[in-house]
Amino acid sequence: MSSVARTFSAGLALAGFVCPFGRVAAGTSAPITLEPENTPPGYTFEMDVAMRMHHFPWLRFNMQGSGEYTPGQSYKVSFTKTPWFVPKQSQGMDLSMIDPLLWPQRYTYAPTGTHDGMTTYALHAIDDPSLRDATVSLGPQACTRIIDANYTNGTHIHMKITPAMVNGFLLPQTLSADIDEPHLPLSADAAFKNYAFNAPI
Repeated sequence: MSSVARTFSAGLALAGFVCPFGRVAAGTSAPITLEPENTPPGYTFEMDVAMRMHHFPWLRFNMQGSGEYTPGQSYKVSFTKTPWFVPKQSQGMDLSMIDPLLWPQRYTYAPTGTHDGMTTYALHAIDDPSLRDATVSLGPQACTRIIDANYTNGTHIHMKITPAMVNGFLLPQTLSADIDEPHLPLSADAAFKNYAFNAPI
């Protein structure tokens, strides 16, 4: 079960896409500033995650948690309902990797091209040796739509996000993920709900 827990931890580290509507880096030293009115205040939300193993012992399990987004500072989820085999250190998750506002503090990054209306960026962690590299595709309004992450243990994670308008802001609604750890493939489906903004909209 420890291998399941490790894979779950790696997958959920990417499993909360945010569309920050703030700065989006065109390079490590040249961020692009969007219109201030497009930047949401901080908000909270709830998350439900359904995980499925595609290998023996074919487990299915669910996670539930509450999240908080503070523009330019943090984006995190604390899981309040987890299976018994998920270690305590995996019940709180820092999701800052998928928020371009937080990239300068944690990653080197640069654009690599455009495709189907999305701009793709290559990311390398500054202080996380477990992450080999990542590719993040941003859609209109700097919204993260696709992530491909490769880890030094051979794990590859591919994720897609479906956003929806919430009080005039494009925020995550659902996501799907394929987590390919050697000899232990998993998939995940997450739903974001009950958004509550910290200031009047």
